[in-house]
Amino acid sequence: MRDREELVRRWQAGWSVSRGWTTVEDDNDGILTVRAGEDNRAMEYVVLDADDKPERVERAAELARAAGNERGAGWITLATDDKEARIDQLEDLGLEVQPEQDWLMTIQLSEQPALKLHERYALHTELESDLIITRATLHGGVVSSGRMAVVGEDAVADRIETDPAHRRRGLGSAVMASLVETAAAQGAKRGILIASIDGLRLYRSLGWKVIADVVSARP
Repeated sequence: MRDREELVRRWQAGWSVSRGWTTVEDDNDGILTVRAGEDNRAMEYVVLDADDKPERVERAAELARAAGNERGAGWITLATDDKEARIDQLEDLGLEVQPEQDWLMTIQLSEQPALKLHERYALHTELESDLIITRATLHGGVVSSGRMAVVGEDAVADRIETDPAHRRRGLGSAVMASLVETAAAQGAKRGILIASIDGLRLYRSLGWKVIADVVSARP
């Protein structure tokens, strides 16, 4: 459990780098407060070890409610081995649980296969400080993209997206391969991400492993 708590903490650090969220507060008792400042996500409360210490979820719910009643004012995100119990707890606390399923996943970067892009497309990767951005283009237009934040030996993938008209052509895999190759060159060894249902099949095909379910809720 302690390992997963640390993994969530490291994921959040990279996620913040990717999104440009520079203000993060650690209360040293299992809740990370992220001042995202976005219209639909003003405050994010990341709960560590919610299964063994459900009282942390209760405190996060209080913080989320205190952030305001607007739908994007305060969010709670947690990783769990007992999704139904956490959902029941969040709903009992009066929170709206998001219906979309997500998963916390990880990999040793050396285990992800190297892949080449179809010759019709071009791949462009750039490094902006600790953030790697890769884009696949066709005739100059971006059809797939992704980013990966490098924090120490961790590489946190974020916003891996492919235009629906260009899916099932290996673009997402090629973008991930380029991101991992560049991250490894920067000294990263482990990959971390949160996958949606759309990305789960892609990441599993590349060797990523599911560590826990992820549940999000808001007042």
